[in-house]
Amino acid sequence: MKTLGHRDTGGRYFSTNMGFLLVLLTSFLYGVMPALTQRAYAAGMTVETVLTGRYILGTSLIWIFILITKKPVRVGAKQLGLMTLVGVNIFACVFSMASSYRFLPGAIASLITFMYIVIVNVIEMIMGKEKARPTRLLCMSLTIVGLVAVVYTPTGGNALSAKGILLALLAGALYAVWALSMGAKSFHGSSAEVMMGYTLLVPTFTNAVKCAISGQPLLPDTPEQWLYIVLLGLAPGFIAPVMFSTAIRVIGAGTASIINTSEPVFAYFAGLIIMSDHLSWNATLGGALIVIGILLLNISERKRR
Repeated sequence: MKTLGHRDTGGRYFSTNMGFLLVLLTSFLYGVMPALTQRAYAAGMTVETVLTGRYILGTSLIWIFILITKKPVRVGAKQLGLMTLVGVNIFACVFSMASSYRFLPGAIASLITFMYIVIVNVIEMIMGKEKARPTRLLCMSLTIVGLVAVVYTPTGGNALSAKGILLALLAGALYAVWALSMGAKSFHGSSAEVMMGYTLLVPTFTNAVKCAISGQPLLPDTPEQWLYIVLLGLAPGFIAPVMFSTAIRVIGAGTASIINTSEPVFAYFAGLIIMSDHLSWNATLGGALIVIGILLLNISERKRR
């Protein structure tokens, strides 16, 4: 009996470590997305072409994964309708986010978008689902002060684009709606991969139509452009969401969300290495406050539950 207990503990330890590693890899892949997208823009691609190519590849791979793993794909009419609405929200969210990369360093855009966690908490408090606890208010205050520090430009400094800041904030608000909708009871019983497969069909189709209407190419023209589309379609488009959904099953959504706080940190270093971004001291300090506030908020909520 003692041997069996030891094996069980070892198995749980291995699973926990594997889940931790999967979330870190997910955060890394999402963290390098802004820098890769900006490199695609520098290679002559438009927002529409980047998103269309990325979603065609990523969504196709997700559906191939669903079919290979034989996951049940039948959903009810109510679920399908809700997934369609979520898909429309995803299109608006990702388009706003990708557009913000044209005006802001990737790390700054990611930090501002990550404020969606604060927005979710504010909405839940307004709706009465959560209480305004002191720890929660302190963490939210830290993130707001951090946001002010990020966008603040000292006299003589290079001002951040107001348009970029608004686009990133809009993406964060839309991401908050996305996060809240994924907890709807109508989604219970469907696997995360199948939900992703259906919802991502909407932005895939919508981006393709938008590309055609605007006269932009659906697919890349040069080998360099193809490289960025393959990287974006494989990494944040397919591998990251599948790894994250797997990690949630292993270590739970609460723990996964705590570890996922590392995403802006990866975005920061990816911007320095890939795009040679040079962030001001106040942007770095503000980013640290945002990450600390979100991390403490996740930890406190995890302990309370």
